[in-house]
Parts: sequence; structure tokens; C-alpha cells
Amino acid sequence: MKTPLRLLLPLALLSWAPLYAQDEAAPSDPAQPTPSEPTSERDQLVQDDPINEPAQWGRGPLEVAEPYILALSRARPWATSPETPGHLGAQIALRTVWANSYAFETNRFAIDAETRHVFLSARFGIGERFSLGLLAEYQWRGGGTLDGFIDDFHRAFGLPQADRSRRPEDRYLVTGLQADGQTTTLRHAGYGWSDLVLEGRANLLKGDRLLPALTATLRLRLPTGRGKFKTADGVDPTFQLDASKRLGTLPIVLYAGVAYTYHSQGRIEQLELYRHRAFGYLGLELEFADMLSFVVHVWGESPRERTLWKDRVGVPRTDLTTQNLVTYVAFGFKAEPRKGLIFELGVLENLVDPEVTADLGVMFNVTLQL
Repeated sequence: MKTPLRLLLPLALLSWAPLYAQDEAAPSDPAQPTPSEPTSERDQLVQDDPINEPAQWGRGPLEVAEPYILALSRARPWATSPETPGHLGAQIALRTVWANSYAFETNRFAIDAETRHVFLSARFGIGERFSLGLLAEYQWRGGGTLDGFIDDFHRAFGLPQADRSRRPEDRYLVTGLQADGQTTTLRHAGYGWSDLVLEGRANLLKGDRLLPALTATLRLRLPTGRGKFKTADGVDPTFQLDASKRLGTLPIVLYAGVAYTYHSQGRIEQLELYRHRAFGYLGLELEFADMLSFVVHVWGESPRERTLWKDRVGVPRTDLTTQNLVTYVAFGFKAEPRKGLIFELGVLENLVDPEVTADLGVMFNVTLQL
């Protein structure tokens, strides 16, 4: 047994000799990582490649267009995240809005209507920065059932009631007396498909530590709902810029955007409307966890109606109070139980001029990112 052991010992020493010689020949350089301190390839990528920085957007603001009954005949812009689906990616969404419109002035006008909207939208990525999209809207217009709930909601939060008690609950009536004595009445209650919207988007900036993400959008409203709801004839183009910026590595994202819309028709149902309109919004997202965000944004639009129920001589204080300004706040939560599947629950409330904006709306949305 001793002879085999004596033979194995020299062989073991010979096998270790090349490794020992290689270690002795390697120059000592304190700047080089030692075998006990390896540099991870992923760590190196995160350090050198800005693509691995946190995205400059979150789950995005609530995508909701104005649901006011007198606004449904033409194009309506809405806030959008600058995020695009990516090459061959897709974003499929089902969005719903249930809103109430109410305004009343004795012997001048009465707006009492409820609208329910279902939006089916799809965006498809072409390259990393471009996408094409399509949005179809199904509407229901009528008297509804929200009047009692809105009374309680306004009373609970100390909001004005706007003389709701002077009108029968849950009835549809949209009519007003113009300054020249003509009566304008909107009779298009019912349900059906409204206008189709085509969309093209281009991500101009991905954003980094200093710059925000920025995306340009062109939308075209097509008059496909004209047969059912007498929407505006012609095509309404909207040009929009959407931006977002994360505050460092914090779970806080800021949103902002502006839009310009040219309306093909300036007179609908005896209403004189502005053809050139502006839109702008500011928003905030707070990411509470990997799967939950709180989002809020406020938006304003330039006046919609040019001569909506204007004062007549000798009839004081019957004109709309703030020049038909359109202002809203939308807020709610977005939950992402699994990556790419987002559920949203939100509330929409008007701010400045209740006579030309929807009184209250609730939203439930589902988005699937592929």
C-alpha cells in the first residue's frame, strides 16, 4: 500500500504546479478585481447603460374623455401616458364611464341627462417608438339613475346642489332658449356606436435623469356615429404632446400634456361652437407598491360653445358664469396583479363651470399589455 501512495504524491504535485506558476506570473494590480470580488455582467450593464434606469412613466393617468352631453358630437381629447407598446407589442383596453350632466335655469335652459360609455381600444407597436391605434365607442344616452346618488355625494362633501330638487329625478331633457328666442333641443337619446377614432403615436424622448419622456400623437375622429347620434360631419384632427418625468428613483411620476383640435363643423343643433380648441392637463402618480398606484390629473379646455344661451336684454344673471370653461379632475387607483394586466377604478368631477361639464362620473377600466 505504501508504493501506490508514493507514486500518487508526485503526480498530485505536478498537477498543481501549472496553477501555482500562473498565479506567481500574474502581475499584482490593485485596480483589477480579485477572484473573490467578481464583477457581475448585469451590474456592469446597469452602471453603463441608461436603458436600465427606471422608466420615466408609471401606469399612466386615467384615460377619460369629457362625457358631457353637449360635447359628444365632436372630437374630445384625453390625457395619455407617453409609453408606447414597443416593437410588435400591443395594448388592449376596455374602458367604461358612467356620467351625469345637469344644469338648470328657470325659463332659460335645462340639461338633465345621463350617459354611459364603453370604449374598446387597441394600440400596436411598430418599432420601438411608434404605434398605431383604434378606438371604438358605444354610448347610451337617457335619464338614468344617478340623480339620487349625486345628491347624496354632493351633500356628503359639501358641494353645490345646483337646484336639482327643482327637476324630476332620472329624466332626460336637454333644451335651452337662445338670445334670439330660438329653442335648442337635443333629442338623441338611445344607444349605439358613436364615432371611431384613429391614432398614430411617436415617442420622441424615452427620458433619462434630466429629460422627461415625450410622445407626439395624432388622432382623427371619424363621423361614424352620425347616423345614430347626429354627430359632426367631417374629420376632426387632434395634435397632442404627452410628457412624464419620474422624480429620481422615487415612486412618484409627474404627467403633463397639451393638445390642439380643429373641428370640422362649427354649428350643431343650432349651437354655435368654436372650431379651434385647446386642451391641457397636469397629473401625478404615486406608486404604493409593485402592483398599486394612485393617479390624479386635472385638465382644462378652451370654451366649447360660442353663444350658448346668452343673456337677453333685461334678463340678468342668466348667462353661464365663467365663459363656458371646461375643467375636470379625475382620480383613482390602478392595480396590476400580474405584469401587463391593469385594473382601474376612478371618479370624475367637474371643477369650475358646472353648467357646461358633466356633474359626476365613475370609471372602471381593464388594460392588457402584450
